Amino acid sequence: MSLSRFSEIGSRPLQITPLGSAGGLSGGAIWRVETDGQRYALRLWPSETTASRLSFVHSLQRQWREANLKFIPYLFATKEGGSFTDNSFGYWELAEWMPGSSLDPSSISPPQLDGVAAALAAIHHAAARPDASSEPSPGLRQRLSMLERWQTTDLAQVQDEIERLNWPDFAARGSATLQMFPYLAPTIRDELRSMLQTPLPLHACLRDIHRDHIFLTGALVTGVIDFGAVRMESCAGDLARLCGSLFEDDRNRWDDFLTRYERHRPLSAAERRAIFVFDRSSVLLTGLQWIEWIAVERRNFPQPEAVLGRLDISLRRLQFLLK
Repeated sequence: MSLSRFSEIGSRPLQITPLGSAGGLSGGAIWRVETDGQRYALRLWPSETTASRLSFVHSLQRQWREANLKFIPYLFATKEGGSFTDNSFGYWELAEWMPGSSLDPSSISPPQLDGVAAALAAIHHAAARPDASSEPSPGLRQRLSMLERWQTTDLAQVQDEIERLNWPDFAARGSATLQMFPYLAPTIRDELRSMLQTPLPLHACLRDIHRDHIFLTGALVTGVIDFGAVRMESCAGDLARLCGSLFEDDRNRWDDFLTRYERHRPLSAAERRAIFVFDRSSVLLTGLQWIEWIAVERRNFPQPEAVLGRLDISLRRLQFLLK
């Protein structure tokens, strides 16, 4: 670890608790650091992270924090004045420990929904630039490319790769995903192509904002974490990601949340359409992404049960999409 290089810590006695990936599946690791009654989050970023990428992410965190969004973790400086340091393991950051509990979709209250909608709208408002041009969504373009690639992929060969894993629980879910793909792909492909004809306002978006990345204390949002996926995108992508994570296919609850969001930041008709294209394409492609990572690229994830849980949600939503 590289704690000695952060001015905030100094030489004080520390209690350090490893949290692994803290429930995340993107790589890297997190430790809770406690000293003199204060808590910090020490993060080792995934091995593929570059210094330029991390500088970009941290500049956005500072921008949001300077906009008085106190639920964005404060980043502590190194002795050299930077926002991160590095050693042979990778890049490290030290951030404020954010209080609260993650969202529980089964018990979230209307005041909590108001708080979450207001927080996300504030993030988008602070990131938006008045002079920004509108362009087709890069995320939707990436999804179309992935979908078209899978349409030319030999699914029988992928099935063989799944079987070679010798992981029956994954194989059952992966096989079911492959079976549904040909039935849904043409419709979703056409939706993506159509939406890509419509320019959308782009600004920095979180892109992986879901129920586990938002902390509440009562009805107040007291933490938003994990900025590893931040890029220029339409706000529609964030809204689709969060609503899908909270409400799955309950469209009444989707509409209710979007109404709460629009009290703070109105959406255009095109952004409204894009939200559902983002969601439907995500439902189709999420399971395929896990198959590609695990069966084709043979990546290892430290929490196999969490992977299976993600696939269960994906399959449930695929089955709904087929109706």
